Amino acid sequence: MTQPEFGATPWGRAWVRAVESTAVTRPNPLLPKARSLARNNAVTDLRAETGSVTATVSGHTVHIGLPLWTDVPDGLVADHTGDLPDELADSIDIAVPLADQHTECACRTRNPHCAHVLATLYALSQRVDERPVLAAALRYPLTEPTDPDWIPLTEIGVAGFYGD
Repeated sequence: MTQPEFGATPWGRAWVRAVESTAVTRPNPLLPKARSLARNNAVTDLRAETGSVTATVSGHTVHIGLPLWTDVPDGLVADHTGDLPDELADSIDIAVPLADQHTECACRTRNPHCAHVLATLYALSQRVDERPVLAAALRYPLTEPTDPDWIPLTEIGVAGFYGD
């Protein structure tokens, strides 16, 4: 079985499920175009911060506002690599349904969830697949754990590094 390009982890898959909801009465005709945009690197300058995702998609500026959690869910602790336990993904509402997102796009489409917004969400799911702690950091201000093997370069004394 091949690895899916969007939603390879339970954390990214939650964001894909938010885009491709099974509760709709008919398929969204914009999804193939949105996947194509994300697949072909049309989503650039993707910035994901607590409560906000912004990107440029084919020259259109996209902003997605996300509601925040008031408290971090129990057991949501990342390791030093930014990974979260997969078994928590099903018990936490990590992804925001489309109806609860505040979206803005500079395109002419009057649909609040245009292909540019959907492409941004697909690209976001790929980022979340790479670093699952991002899924939680979008909903709650977290301090990401630091890698214990990493030392800031500014803390290394040049004179002592090479010896006397």
